[in-house]
Amino acid sequence: MERALVLALLLTACGSSKSRPDAPCGEEGESEACGQPCTDTRPCPFGLYCNDRSECDTDCIVDGVCGAGMVCGDEGQCVMAPEPPPNRRDQGTNLDSGIVCASREVRAGRTTPTVMLIIDQSSSMDDDFGGSNRWDALRNSLLDQPDGFIASLQDQVVFGLTLFSGEDDNPVCPLITTVPPALNNYDRIAEVYRPADTIEDTPTGDSIDAVIDDFLARPDGFSEPVIFVLATDGEPDTCAQLDPQEGQPESIAAVRRAFDNNIQTFVISVGEGVVSENHLQDIANAGLGRGAGDADAPFFVAGDDEGLRDALSTIIGGALSCTIRLEGRINTEAACTGTVMLNGLPLPCNDENGWRAVDESRIELQGEACDRLLNDSAATLRAEFPCDVILI
Repeated sequence: MERALVLALLLTACGSSKSRPDAPCGEEGESEACGQPCTDTRPCPFGLYCNDRSECDTDCIVDGVCGAGMVCGDEGQCVMAPEPPPNRRDQGTNLDSGIVCASREVRAGRTTPTVMLIIDQSSSMDDDFGGSNRWDALRNSLLDQPDGFIASLQDQVVFGLTLFSGEDDNPVCPLITTVPPALNNYDRIAEVYRPADTIEDTPTGDSIDAVIDDFLARPDGFSEPVIFVLATDGEPDTCAQLDPQEGQPESIAAVRRAFDNNIQTFVISVGEGVVSENHLQDIANAGLGRGAGDADAPFFVAGDDEGLRDALSTIIGGALSCTIRLEGRINTEAACTGTVMLNGLPLPCNDENGWRAVDESRIELQGEACDRLLNDSAATLRAEFPCDVILI
């Protein structure tokens, strides 16, 4: 699932944070990069292009030398001036007056998600699971090397681990073992998770509340987005009453509390028919903030090792995917007056297969646009916003 994602994001703003060379190559004031070797994998600096001799070169530094209807492109070559989108002509911006805002190139990249694996450590996890047991199957899916989820993604995902249970006659409840989230955290998680064994009960709501409390108390915060992956194989109970298993309201309330603190929760049933579909759906909906009248959120039921890996792949792959952080801020209410292009093709704004503004510093590709981004190892994303949409 590891992918090299190359993102170049341009925000149209009223100033320039990256300057061109002082003069074209061959003239006084030329860039030090003029004449340097270049290839497709070793591009030239901003303002220069790779010529047919595989050397960095630039023909222009200002639009005036390019002639009518032409502009000096980011790579120092004269190109046709782009037509502003119709919706921007109607916004009263300065595009029609002939005054064009300067472009500035900023870095952008996928966010690094925090994924907290919250693992049911109840004794029923010892039950059969397609030739293994549920506890070992889940642990192997997460800890296998090099293809287990933690090992293969630990440099892209801030992984943490919480094992939870409870037991009769033990005043400590919930019983929790936690590995704090961090990048490249495989060794620490394996050190704790691999020798661990099942205990007894399933106080799900109390355990999730404890994990939330820990996150909220962290003085250095945490990398967003934050996602809880709850893997369980039974109906929940509570620390106040470990049996019978009637802790469904407390579990839903804890997941809803997580969402209220900007934490999404996804649930996997480790085994078929072990958790009621009604409860799984309630947890899934609360985990994504879905209410009455909203479409149901997905939940996952794994009946064997392959199903378990598919569920983990879908959840963690989705966490990685398509949220792009901007080094700059935009007005989200006017974001759709901008243009976002993926590999040269415009994407619709606020569309299930296009893009949306998450907040002032992040955009997200959705649906088919997200799939195209993930399936292209050299994807290029470009965005332009009118000057009055940029927050200085």
